[in-house]
Amino acid sequence: MFFILIVVVVVLLIVYVKLKYFTLRGPLPGLPPQFLFGNLIQSGLLLGGVSLPQVYLAFQARFGDIFQFWLGPTRVIVVSGIGDVQHIFSNRKIYDQGDMAIEQMSLLLPDALICTRGAKYKRHASIVLPLFRRGKIISNLHLIVDCVDKLLAKWRLSPPGHIYVDIVIQCQNLLLLIFGLIAFNYDLETLDDNENGSDNELTRALRDLLSTMEIVLFSPPIVTNIYLKLSRRHRRAKAIIERYLYRIIEQELNENSESMAQ
Repeated sequence: MFFILIVVVVVLLIVYVKLKYFTLRGPLPGLPPQFLFGNLIQSGLLLGGVSLPQVYLAFQARFGDIFQFWLGPTRVIVVSGIGDVQHIFSNRKIYDQGDMAIEQMSLLLPDALICTRGAKYKRHASIVLPLFRRGKIISNLHLIVDCVDKLLAKWRLSPPGHIYVDIVIQCQNLLLLIFGLIAFNYDLETLDDNENGSDNELTRALRDLLSTMEIVLFSPPIVTNIYLKLSRRHRRAKAIIERYLYRIIEQELNENSESMAQ
């Protein structure tokens, strides 16, 4: 009798979790999610070797520019129409940051701009966003062009008919190179042939941080918390990046004090 009661309770609990967390909500279209896995198996993202952009394109063709998608237990509302995206980002006072970014990424980067809302977002944005204004970008445009030329020159050295199957990774390497030169005044060597700069301490740390972001994005918060606390690789990468950031701050302070003295 006791065993039957336990079975009934477990079944009811599973049904409750399925109805509450793995059921389509509202009028937005989408594929009914599977228990625990959401749409990961149905879309081929987990077992079919399909990339996330391919999945989004397939869902967009099937359900339109706005649809629901389950990354495991996490419900995501995907907006893919360029007009809708522009409207959302142009009206941040109306459209606040999504819960997914707050709940997931804040475990990794609690003070990042993407993880803030309300007054905290305004304070952070007043400091961060001016760095991306047109004048700041133009002053580094020659550096960005040089980095792109370096990647194109590397591609031109490939034999005719060669097909690149890692364009996303190479573009990621390009962004890391640009970021390192602008932010750190440091060549991360991500476009070199020495295993994508694997001998570079800061490059390895940034790559580890990016790989951790992928784990955080697809994992439940409790799994993310456990991983971040137990992962030596993540703690080491975080310490290395912080050390370089403090070095930049110290260098900038010294340069400013010298310029003021002159």
